[in-house]
This record gives sequence, C-alpha cells and structure tokens, in this order.
Amino acid sequence: MAGEEEEIEDQPEEGGDAIAPSAASGLSKIVKILIYVALGAVGLLIMMVIAYYVALFAAAQQYKEVSSIAIITPPPPTDSFRFPDDFRVNTADQGESHFIKLRMSLGFEKNNPALKQELTDRMSQLRDIVNLILAGKTKDQLSTIQEQLELREEIKASINHILSDGKITNIYFDEFIVN
Repeated sequence: MAGEEEEIEDQPEEGGDAIAPSAASGLSKIVKILIYVALGAVGLLIMMVIAYYVALFAAAQQYKEVSSIAIITPPPPTDSFRFPDDFRVNTADQGESHFIKLRMSLGFEKNNPALKQELTDRMSQLRDIVNLILAGKTKDQLSTIQEQLELREEIKASINHILSDGKITNIYFDEFIVN
C-alpha cells in the first residue's frame, strides 16, 4: 500500500490544475528573452561599428577625389556681340505646335575689331543660321541641360564655318524658353 500512496500523490488532485507551470519552464522563458535582447544589442553594436568604418572609408575616398582636382585658371574675358532682337521660331514637332524664344550673345576674343565688324555685317546670315538650327529641333530635343549645351556647340560650329576674321569662342543664352 505504501507504493500505491506514492503513486496517488504524484497524480494531480481532481479539483486542481491539470497543467501546472514548473519553475524550470518559467525560468527558461526569461532566459530566452534575455538571450534575444543580448543578441539584439550585440547585433546593433556590430552594425554601428560597421557603419562607423564605412563612413570613415567614404570620407577618405571623398578626400582623395577632392585632392585630385586640378586647379585651372579661368579663361580670359571675352568681347560679346549681342543680337538686338529675340529669336522666335516654331519647333519641328509634328501634331503639336511649340515655339522657342531665344535671346543670345556671341563671345569672342578681346581686341578683335575686325571680327566684331564682320559679325555686324553678317547679322542677317547669322540670324538665318540660328533660325534654321532652331527650326530643326523638337521640344524634346531641347528639354535637358546637356541638349542645350549641344545646341550651343552646333550654333558655334555653324557660325564659325562662315567667319573669316576670327572665331566665336562662346555662345551665351541670355533667355531660353521652349513652350
């Protein structure tokens, strides 16, 4: 009978809880949470250390890039020839009607009165060249800065082709509107 009493004591009572949490399982939950928190803190610390070294590396690379920039003297000042009237030209767009309004000046080397006189004498030819170039462009071909820089180079090359007393060095857009 003594053996039967021990078996009965190990079994839960009828009115008691069938599943009672043991002290070991509660402790293991707290330990698990602490381990997760510790791992999270270590992971965060590792990410901060990596970010610090990446930032140092990036700053060093930026310094290397800045230190390799060559210092160039600015170009000498130029004389300019300003067209008295604006250029107003329809674009080459099909279907939609767009126009370009452009006010521009031509830059050339100083102390060249012969070129200045040639530009004045050829003003009608110069206006015609610029009008033809502008009329051949669509609105989309003039929408970015790069395309406007290419337009400047195209105008400069076309004008320099007909000049005999010097060359244009710069094209300045005083106003540039594409609508």
